[in-house]
Amino acid sequence: MLKKGLVSGVGVLVLFGALFGAVLNVPVAGVGGTIYIRADGSVEPSTAPISNLNNVIYTFTDNITDPVVIERDNIVVEGTGHAIQGTGTGTGIDLSYRNNVTLRNLMVRQFNFGIYLNHSTSCAIVENIVMGNRFEAIRLYESSNNNITSNDIIATETDGIVLYGSSDNKVDANNLTDNYEGIRLYESSRNDISKNSITKNYYGIFLASSSNNSIFRNNVTANDGNGVSLVWSSSENRIVENHIAANKWCGIYLNASSNNMIYHNSFVDNAQQTSVNDSVNIWNEGYPSAGNYWSDYTGEDFYSGSYQNETGSDGIDDAPRIIDVNNMDHYPLMGMFSDFKATSEYYVQTICNSSISDFQFNGTAIRCDVTGNNDATGFCRICIPTALINAIYKVFVNGTEVSCNLLPCSNETYSYLYFNYMHSTQEVIIISEFPSFLILPLFMIATLFVIIVSRRKRFQHQMGPQYMS
Repeated sequence: MLKKGLVSGVGVLVLFGALFGAVLNVPVAGVGGTIYIRADGSVEPSTAPISNLNNVIYTFTDNITDPVVIERDNIVVEGTGHAIQGTGTGTGIDLSYRNNVTLRNLMVRQFNFGIYLNHSTSCAIVENIVMGNRFEAIRLYESSNNNITSNDIIATETDGIVLYGSSDNKVDANNLTDNYEGIRLYESSRNDISKNSITKNYYGIFLASSSNNSIFRNNVTANDGNGVSLVWSSSENRIVENHIAANKWCGIYLNASSNNMIYHNSFVDNAQQTSVNDSVNIWNEGYPSAGNYWSDYTGEDFYSGSYQNETGSDGIDDAPRIIDVNNMDHYPLMGMFSDFKATSEYYVQTICNSSISDFQFNGTAIRCDVTGNNDATGFCRICIPTALINAIYKVFVNGTEVSCNLLPCSNETYSYLYFNYMHSTQEVIIISEFPSFLILPLFMIATLFVIIVSRRKRFQHQMGPQYMS
């Protein structure tokens, strides 16, 4: 695997070298040792290509070959696309014992450790490229409340992002490719791992002795081993709304790890969807929220059975998916789960066997495009907050109204609609027959109109025929 990573990493280096001409084509500056941003705000040595604005903003003005140690808190280090080029040893950027430091827009490559946070808090590592390092690209050791966002982590011989004994950190929207492990948590808790693209590593996301973390909306695909692994008593974690696909061993692997909540994920075309050993976990959020989508599980959705106490299709399989005697998804989904932000306060959720794109809410109507294989039947179960639209609903597909069922699980808070259509690419629009927010204003207008007409007639009657018209 390490040889594979190095070979693939060369191709990635060439690609990014083309994109970042400054990195490979501009002479690299060296000062013959470590560069420091000192606690008093000074840069040492003074010849280092780092400008200083008010001891707050430090800007790279050239590429360098020396590691950087930051000793000052409450600063911004702006790379402006420049590189720190190592020789395969040491640490590129050392942020040990730092608070509120932002590191942005740097390329850090060919060190043992790319960026190292040790007992650090409230730091932001944003929009950097960390590639070709030997051990770990970004390492957090006993660090908390840090934000690791929108970085490209490429061709690390061991692990991309590592949290060791660290809590309450956010790892969000990073791209991790061609590392040994994409993201690893060890003895770490209460971290949010969300919206990362983790592809073509050996392992995708790996939790060891780690609990109470949220693994949310990640794209974990085409890794050589497992997509998501939980081992060594990793418990009470939430594995929710992830797309876990085409991994060569397992979609999700659990060993001696129990009491995890695993639901609304899409397990698609993994060599083995699950492997569970000595673990008891929860694979759904109850009805009607339901469980996970399994691409290899073909079931029926004609009527619910006793545990749902309703009849008619609802987007949920009528029988549970049995993983083992202690692990069952009681409400497997017939299509993939999606969660769309309609307003700052409200979300619309779907279970659908179509690809959904261009979701919009304009204040009165929901619209989206649905795409699937031509001439196949598509379905959508949509959950709409009644505070968003609350009325009798109408559904239009390419401008033609289609039959829509309001499911019995609907309540005062949520309306659950189910409808079918023929595939290709279709435009779906959902409106209320009479938008609720208009009812009171229109009632007031109608009442006012009646009062005006009544008073006019009374006035005309009192003034005589000459005022009648």
